[in-house]
Amino acid sequence: FQFSGSYLFDNNQLPGKDLTETAMRLAPVAPALNKPDGSVNWAPDASGVTTFGVNPIGSMSNKFSDKTGNLMSNMTLSYQILPGLEINSVLGYNKLNTNAIYKSLLQSVPPEIAPYVPRSTIFTTNDINSWSIEPQLTYNRYISKGKLEMLLGTTISKNTSLGTGILAYGFSNDLVMDDIFSATSVSAQSSISSIYKYNAIFGRINYNWQDRYIINLTGRRDGSSRFGPQSQFHNFAAIGGAWIFSNEVLIKEHFSSLSFGKLKASYGITGNDQIGDYRFLSLYDPIQQEIPYQGVVAYQPNRLTNPYLEWEETRKLQFGFDLGFLNDRILLNTNYYINHSSNQLRFYVLPITTGFGDIAINVADKIMNSGWDFTITSTNLQTKDFKWSSSINWSTTKSLLKSSPDQRFSSTKIVGEPVGAIYVYHFLGVDPATGIYQFEDHNGNPTSTPDPTLDATVLLDAAPKFYGGVQNSFSYKGFQLDFLFSFVKQIGQNPAFGIGVSTAGSGQGRGNQLVSLLDRWKKPGDISTIQKFTTNRFDVDQAFQKAIYSDAAWTDASYIRLKNVSLSWQLPGNWRKGAHLKNCSLFVQGQNLWTLTNYIGLDPETKSSTTLPPLRVVTIGLKVTL
Repeated sequence: FQFSGSYLFDNNQLPGKDLTETAMRLAPVAPALNKPDGSVNWAPDASGVTTFGVNPIGSMSNKFSDKTGNLMSNMTLSYQILPGLEINSVLGYNKLNTNAIYKSLLQSVPPEIAPYVPRSTIFTTNDINSWSIEPQLTYNRYISKGKLEMLLGTTISKNTSLGTGILAYGFSNDLVMDDIFSATSVSAQSSISSIYKYNAIFGRINYNWQDRYIINLTGRRDGSSRFGPQSQFHNFAAIGGAWIFSNEVLIKEHFSSLSFGKLKASYGITGNDQIGDYRFLSLYDPIQQEIPYQGVVAYQPNRLTNPYLEWEETRKLQFGFDLGFLNDRILLNTNYYINHSSNQLRFYVLPITTGFGDIAINVADKIMNSGWDFTITSTNLQTKDFKWSSSINWSTTKSLLKSSPDQRFSSTKIVGEPVGAIYVYHFLGVDPATGIYQFEDHNGNPTSTPDPTLDATVLLDAAPKFYGGVQNSFSYKGFQLDFLFSFVKQIGQNPAFGIGVSTAGSGQGRGNQLVSLLDRWKKPGDISTIQKFTTNRFDVDQAFQKAIYSDAAWTDASYIRLKNVSLSWQLPGNWRKGAHLKNCSLFVQGQNLWTLTNYIGLDPETKSSTTLPPLRVVTIGLKVTL
């Protein structure tokens, strides 16, 4: 009998809004954000209207609180019926509940509109309860020179989500905005109620002959409540084999430096039901009305349903080898995989005339994913007091659309090319005579109005070409130092043509832009990569929209990042003994401390200039074991 449980409580009062985009677009000549007393500076002009487009810290006056409780528990029961025959069961229960309050204060809006904006509070509650039961029957027996292991089990789980959102407004002052009864008006904003059920039966047979030859057979039948009665269950299977050739006598006699060697291969079929609940059912939503017709709430269809939804299927082939040298001081792991996915679960966009935005369907596309994974782990130096170990991993992946019999998707998918690859225009710079962006058409001639069906001839794939990491660990007596460098080879969109919409290309608006836009075309004969600004917006805006869908809008977004650093010190044994502690250590950890990249946007990982990059976080702590 084993039981484990934990409870986490978090009171999050961080801002509920990402200010990055607003800060990036703030005019460089904008007034100071704060007044001398620290309050928000709306800087009204002579007529009483604020000179700000948007003051980024205005929304910071609002108050946000999200209190979350997370209970996690697991229990394992096992009983040996006979020698080699054992029954066990794993039981789990999780409960996650959140209570969020978002208060919109009058200080967050310009003074001229404050009299017309009531104070408001949004009260949100969400409860997620899940449980699972997984009984298993295992049987182990030696047959001839090998060991047979058999397993039969089932999984039963249920996940229930309940949530409500209520908007209350009309409070008399800021002090009572936590009290819903102090509001003059209350209305329902959202309501969530969903149940997800999953059930499976599975079996596995494993035979290991003299720790040299291993074969593994697996079969399972999975059921999901996310599909209709005719498609809820699906069968999956897998077979795997391995040869530990380092245990062969010939290898041991002639390759003494090889401490471990294994060849392995597997083939199997797996499924996917991650599409959301009730996609196959006819659902209706209530229509919120201040005065319901005849006092009865009306309902409207939630989505166009599809009773024929079924499991997505992926066939996976994998093979590789593991090598160990010098008593496993150096370990090499290599794998190559090929996955073929079919019957993908997707959302197909519908014309607005249907009354629905999309429909969940199974797509008949054939997609192949393949790639290599390499890992090298080594113990570089080890003495009585000092140890240095390293680990390097490198992965490459490619995703190709092999076929697409459904012609409805031909405009967004390219058969024979990577999934997500796009055709863009080839950028030729600015026409020195007109000051407007130029592109190469399909005949090789310059044009400012390229045809999207003919002149988009440059193929780009934004998926990473490869990625990986390098980790090192040093220990000396009670000190431990670990650090990880991660790297990615990729391309990403850049803000070379300005931040925001087409106003950047026409000089309209009063927001901020990149300093590179100052070097724009100004008169005939100028050579520039930025077109002219003008009040005659049509042709300039059209060229701007083409430019952001050209190859010039993409650049190298590769990077090397010092992802994690950790330094810890364990108190000496006599100190711990004197304090009656089993273990005690001090530590400092850092995340995202340094980045090397040529990407011109804010962050190469997010590949964005309008969202908050990963934060640099430093943590100092104490860990004690009694």
